[in-house]
Amino acid sequence: MSAPAAAQRQRPRYLDGRSLKGLLDRLHAGRAQLLMLLAFLGLAMLLLGSTWTSPTTRTLGGGVGDPGLFTWFLRWTPFAIGRRMSPFVSDYLNHPNGINLMWNTWLPLPGLLLSPLTLFLGPVLSLNVLLTLAYGLSAWSAYLAIRRYVPSHGAAACGGLVYGFSPAMIGHSHHPNLILIFLLPWLFVLLDEILVRQRRSPVWLGATLGAVAASQLLISAELFAGMVLLGLVLLVMLVVVHRHSLRGRGLYIATAFAVSLVVFELLVVWPLRALIAGPARVHSDITEEVRGSSDLLAFITPTRLSAIAPEMAIRLGDQFVGSKETYLGIPLLIVVAVVFARRRSPVVRIGFAMLVVCMVLSLGSRLRVGGLVSPALLPWSAVESLPVLWHMVPARLALFTGLFAGLLLAVAIDDLWRGGGWRRRVLAVATPVLVLAFLAPPAPLQSTLVVTPPFFTSSGVSTLPRDGVALVVPFPRKGRANQAMVWQAQAGMWFKMPGGYFLGPDPNGGTLREAPPTTTSRTLDRIQRGGPPPDLTPALRRRIAGDFARWEVGSVILGPMPHRRVMAGFLTDLLGRPPDRLAGVELWADATVAPTTRR
Repeated sequence: MSAPAAAQRQRPRYLDGRSLKGLLDRLHAGRAQLLMLLAFLGLAMLLLGSTWTSPTTRTLGGGVGDPGLFTWFLRWTPFAIGRRMSPFVSDYLNHPNGINLMWNTWLPLPGLLLSPLTLFLGPVLSLNVLLTLAYGLSAWSAYLAIRRYVPSHGAAACGGLVYGFSPAMIGHSHHPNLILIFLLPWLFVLLDEILVRQRRSPVWLGATLGAVAASQLLISAELFAGMVLLGLVLLVMLVVVHRHSLRGRGLYIATAFAVSLVVFELLVVWPLRALIAGPARVHSDITEEVRGSSDLLAFITPTRLSAIAPEMAIRLGDQFVGSKETYLGIPLLIVVAVVFARRRSPVVRIGFAMLVVCMVLSLGSRLRVGGLVSPALLPWSAVESLPVLWHMVPARLALFTGLFAGLLLAVAIDDLWRGGGWRRRVLAVATPVLVLAFLAPPAPLQSTLVVTPPFFTSSGVSTLPRDGVALVVPFPRKGRANQAMVWQAQAGMWFKMPGGYFLGPDPNGGTLREAPPTTTSRTLDRIQRGGPPPDLTPALRRRIAGDFARWEVGSVILGPMPHRRVMAGFLTDLLGRPPDRLAGVELWADATVAPTTRR
C-alpha cells in the first residue's frame, strides 16, 4: 500500500464519508454565516432607529395607518386559533359584514409563528420583531443564495445588502407582507437544483419547493404571484441555457415538480378555498395601473428615501406618475452592464436576463418617461389579466430586481478581488462602497409612541360584554384614522366593532378600503375634522338608531382624538346620559340612541 493510500486509510471519517478537514471547513463556513446573520439583524435594528428603545410601546408611524393594520392582523391569528374560529374570515372588524382575511394583507404564517410573543408581550413588539426579521433575514437569505455562485463571503454579503436593504425595501417599511422576502431567493435556488445540479433526491427537493411556495402564499399572496411569474421565466431560461445537459433528466424533473404540487396543495387547501370561494371576496382591480407602475427614469432618479439625492433629482421624481420604488442608482447599473459585457458565464447571463425582465415588467403596461405616458404597450399588458396576476402591482417587482442586481454586483466584486494587483483590489473595495452609498437611506426610520388608553390594556375592558359590539370613536377608517384597530388588538379582541381599514367588495362593483359610509360614520367624521355637531333632529336620531341596530351596538367608547370635548358632548346628547370616565376613555355601556334629549 502506498503512503498516500495509508494516510487516506488512517484519516478519521464520519458517517457521511467526509474527512475531519471537511467537517472543520463546514464549521468555519457555519460560523461565518452566523456572523453574517447577526450583522444583518444588527443593521436592521439600526435602520428601525428608536423603535428598539421601547419595542413594546413604539413602532413605525405610531402604530396607525398600515402599521396599525398589521398590528391587528398579528393579534387576530392567535386569537382566532385559540378560540377555534376560522382565521380566514372575521366579523370582529366591519361588523356585521366582516372581512375576508385572504383578500387582505394578512400574514397568517408569521402571525402563527409569533403567536407566543404576541400573547405574552403584545402585538406591537411582534410587529417590531417582524420588521427586524424582514430586513435581516431577507439580506441573509440573499447572501446565502449568492454564495452558491460567488465564493467570497464579502462579495455575497454586498449582494445581500442590495437585496435586503434596497430602496424598494425601505419604501415599504410599513408593509411587512412585502418586505418578508427571505424565501424568494430559495425558489430560484431550488429551480437550479431541480433542473441543473440534481444532487439530492427529487422527492426531497420537490417537497421543499412546495413548502417554500406555500409559505410565501401565507406571507403575501401578491408576492407569491410575482414569484410564480418569475419562477416560470427562470424555468424557461434554465431550460434554454442547459438544454443539451437536460436530456435524460425528464423523470427526475417531473418527479420533483409533481411532489411540489402535492405538498403545496396539501398545505394551502383551506386558505385557497377562502380566497377563491370565501365570503367578502374582491372582484375588481385593487390598484389602478397608473398608480402601480413606474417611470423609466425612476431607475436612476433618487428619491427622498436616498441619502444621496440632489434637489434637482427630487424635483424630477416629483413629476413621475405612480411608484418610485424601482430606484437602483447609476453606479449599480454601470456595474451590472460591465459585468454582463465582460463575463458570459451562465450565472451572469441568466442573472442579467432576469434583472432586465424584472425591470421591464415593473414599468407596468405603458412606457412612462419623465412623467409622460407613451401609447406603446409593454410586456406587462400581456400578463396583467391572468388570474394569478390580476391584483398584483407591477412596481412590486422592484423587490425582485435587488436579488439579481445584488448577484451581479457580487460577481463583479469577486472578479476584481481575485484578479490580483493592488489597483484591482482597491477597486473591489471602492465599487461596493459607491454602489451602496447611492442606495443607503438618509437616516434611520422614524418611530413614535403607540398611544393606547389604559382601558384597553387593563381589566377595564372586561367591563364590556365578551364578544359584544362596541362603537369605538374615533370611528376606524382607512389610512391613519384606524387607531381603534390597534386598541382592539391590544385589548385581545375582547369586542367586535363596526368600521375599519381593510379591503373588501364594494356593492357597486369596486373595491372598498373602509366600511361604506353611513349617517353615523359621516357625522362622527365631521366632528373629528373640526366641524360643528349637527342638530339632533328626530329624523337624524332615527337614522343613527338604525345604524346602531344594524351594527348591533351595545357600548360606545370615546378615546383620545381631536375635538374630544365636542365629541363627548355630542354623544352625551345622542345617548341621553353622561359617560362613565375610566382609564383614559369615556364609556357608555348599554348604549341606545335616546329618542329626545334628556335634561
